[in-house]
Amino acid sequence: MKIREQKMTDTTIEIINFTDPYCTWCWGSEPILRKIQEVYGPQVKLSYRMGGLVEDIADFNDPANGIGGKDWYRQVAEHWVDASLRHQMPVDETIFFDIKDDYRSTYPACIAVKAAECQGEDTGARYLRGLRAGAAAENKAIHRLRVQIELAGEMGLDVDRFVEDIDSGRAEQAFRKDLQECRERGVRGFPCYLIRGPKGEMMLRGYTAYDKFEFWFAELSDKPLTRQKLRYDTAQVLDFISKYGNAAPVEIACVYEISIETAQAQLRRMVDNGVLLETKAGNGYLYSVPQGGVVCDIASGVC
Repeated sequence: MKIREQKMTDTTIEIINFTDPYCTWCWGSEPILRKIQEVYGPQVKLSYRMGGLVEDIADFNDPANGIGGKDWYRQVAEHWVDASLRHQMPVDETIFFDIKDDYRSTYPACIAVKAAECQGEDTGARYLRGLRAGAAAENKAIHRLRVQIELAGEMGLDVDRFVEDIDSGRAEQAFRKDLQECRERGVRGFPCYLIRGPKGEMMLRGYTAYDKFEFWFAELSDKPLTRQKLRYDTAQVLDFISKYGNAAPVEIACVYEISIETAQAQLRRMVDNGVLLETKAGNGYLYSVPQGGVVCDIASGVC
């Protein structure tokens, strides 16, 4: 693989994530991206481009995963379950049986992300996570405008502005710009990552392990990045979940380098102690902080 040379003025690494809210392998990559954010902090900037996985399901054909034709919803459901067994993020595949009659495209969900992004890049990233979780594990039909608006309100966005940016075409225009960038970069599958650094750039295609990101960070940086050593205890897990809104056990396992069984046991103890809420999410669970939060003794890790 040849690295394309690129000039940068500092040592910051940028990851451009080409993605789609309905893509199960993008959902499955969330633990890895969260670990990068926790370990490297502001040294690694993460931004998103919406790729439009499905323009029209009637024309969609994915021979590699056996998806296409009138039984597409059954095929996608089976694919999601199979993928979940490997990436270990929770999924609720029954969504496709519920939406099979009105689902046509992932484009509306992509446009909704761009509408949220009009209110700030961080807002767009938070909203994308909400859409991902909604589609993947919470049985939410995120291609429907009503669902998109409800989620925008729940996440504290300016709902009037959100709707205006969709109705005016501003969000779709931003999405079309993302699609053009995908075409220019030869992006046809998701997730896909363009990693940029002072010494060049590299495109990584498909589900990518954390170690491979670290390898390219080292290759593309002009000096070593500082790795934050993460401490695993109750207070840190609570802080992590508070920061991101919710988390699956595999995300805790990945970030803190523990087994998923250890993560599950820790999260359930925190639920039993009233520190976290446990929500059934398809074939797994998501954990969040109760409304109003909790108080922890950071020194002892006791909540």
